[in-house]
Amino acid sequence: MAIVLLGAMVIGAVAAGVVWVAQEGHPAGDRVVGALAAGGATFIGVATLAFVIGSFLTS
Repeated sequence: MAIVLLGAMVIGAVAAGVVWVAQEGHPAGDRVVGALAAGGATFIGVATLAFVIGSFLTS
């Protein structure tokens, strides 16, 4: 479980970095909100998908 969460965290951080760079030229507050939202949503999605696939394969 720790490996899944660590992997989801890394993927979420990469997604946040991509959104941060993509919003070049926007005010800093908007960039922070967008990057955190994208990173958090990616983390939740990847972790949930990984747990569902894991439970499907083990059952």
